[in-house]
Amino acid sequence: MDLKKPGIKELNDVRNYRLVKTLKHDEVVYFVLEQIKLLKWPMLVFYGFLIFLLLLIAGFTFHNIATQYIGWGSYWLYMLFGIITGMLVVIPFHEALHGLAYRLAGAKRVKYGMDLKQMLFYASAPGFVAGRREFLVVAFFPFIFINLLFTTGIFIGQPCIKWASLVAVFVHSSLCIGDFAMINYMASFPGMELYTYDDKETNTSYFYIPC
Repeated sequence: MDLKKPGIKELNDVRNYRLVKTLKHDEVVYFVLEQIKLLKWPMLVFYGFLIFLLLLIAGFTFHNIATQYIGWGSYWLYMLFGIITGMLVVIPFHEALHGLAYRLAGAKRVKYGMDLKQMLFYASAPGFVAGRREFLVVAFFPFIFINLLFTTGIFIGQPCIKWASLVAVFVHSSLCIGDFAMINYMASFPGMELYTYDDKETNTSYFYIPC
């Protein structure tokens, strides 16, 4: 935890910090859609990784056509299993890891929730000020940890498990688009510190940079 990090009161001192973004939580989808069009390094990494995974999936499929590595009944069954695992089973675990990262960064309380209108699931730490490095850890921790678990299945699992794990990595990574969008916004301020916090009363996230 950065002991020099400002608190909320200090951030609202216009002599030292400037508010650069007010993000209402019911507008997160619009924010994400805006950010995924801006090709800064986080989105380039995101798109590049997904393309890499799609090439692996295509390669596995063509290999299976040529060799019948696994039966086609198992191919479709374990594809469905990978999709369900990467999409539904992982979501609570993903958000719990966000919460754990917040706790490790020093947050005293973590709030979990969902917004079905936006198809969003989230973990937040109301009132906790996160700097750029802390937010990077919070955003990327589930992406890295869960994909490493699935990657283990790709390397040491049986053929059907390898296939399901590969599909699960792709699905889970796709669902991390919101995390990458947040980091993409932070990349709009290269070389500058950036601080953010969530306000539970107004359901709003605020972003500040030093003056």
